[in-house]
Amino acid sequence: MSVFTVVEHPQLEHFLTRYDLGKARGFRPISDGITNTNYQLETERGDFVLTLYEHHSDDELDYMLGLQQHMADKSVLCPAPVKDRRGDFFSMLNRRPAAIIHRLPGAVIVTPDTQHCAQLGAELARFHLAGRDYEKHRANPRGVDWLLAVSDMLEDHISVDDQSLFDSALREHRNFDHAALPRGAIHADLFHDNALFVDGELSGIIDFDYVCEESFAFDIAVALNDWCSDARGDLDEERVAATLKAYQAQRRLELTEIQALPLMLRFGALRFWLSRLYDRVFPLNGELTFTKDPAKFRDLLRLRRSRRESMQLLFLKHYME
Repeated sequence: MSVFTVVEHPQLEHFLTRYDLGKARGFRPISDGITNTNYQLETERGDFVLTLYEHHSDDELDYMLGLQQHMADKSVLCPAPVKDRRGDFFSMLNRRPAAIIHRLPGAVIVTPDTQHCAQLGAELARFHLAGRDYEKHRANPRGVDWLLAVSDMLEDHISVDDQSLFDSALREHRNFDHAALPRGAIHADLFHDNALFVDGELSGIIDFDYVCEESFAFDIAVALNDWCSDARGDLDEERVAATLKAYQAQRRLELTEIQALPLMLRFGALRFWLSRLYDRVFPLNGELTFTKDPAKFRDLLRLRRSRRESMQLLFLKHYME
């Protein structure tokens, strides 16, 4: 687990006076955090998550928490943030901006099947549709500019072959006409551990840290890379079909999006390869921290590059059905 900023009980008790949530009955760290500090919080009024944001600006939090409330208001399955007595979504706790979010029931599905993927695809489409009238804006915080900056910082920690792979994949992405793709508010990090299920039914999408304005195709690709890959990293056709069919039942994809999906799968692999490598080389200081293996996405990028034509045929097949 990761705890970058420790919150003592007297600090928590003082912070809770800002809210109409009653007194704390339980308070413990949540495992699997990478960039923020998260605690499970139980009060007299219910179950919540207390998050201390380790690197987000006020403007980013306005976008993130505002979008989360917007989605909840539109009946998208996600937890709503709790406003304090002043009507604010966040305030300072132990020198960090902190927010309290409603805690959803459910657990992560370690090995998603076609039914889980179908539910995820449908909810992702509803997410994209619900965000069309959200008025705030945030550029992709892990876009091309960030990747270029991070690649310079990682120059001494990456092999010549890996640098060549990075350069080639990024050049390919930059040469693509992204303006042709529909875009809007996306989740940008919808791995299977950012979705909860109760008795096989999707109960909600969590972790809005990387929500931003970007192409919907990129958001779909991030999900496909995680939800629909087998142990080798190859795409499982049945899970891909279930995801895309359910998505298109809510929002019909454009042909340009289908044609862009193989590229977006590669860019998604590139983005998470570099971010995980960055987290490993430059870890945040904390009492309990862990990082995920960056090699998984480096290898996935190589695999996706070797399967371009077969992936394109796969996506076109299920688009035409």
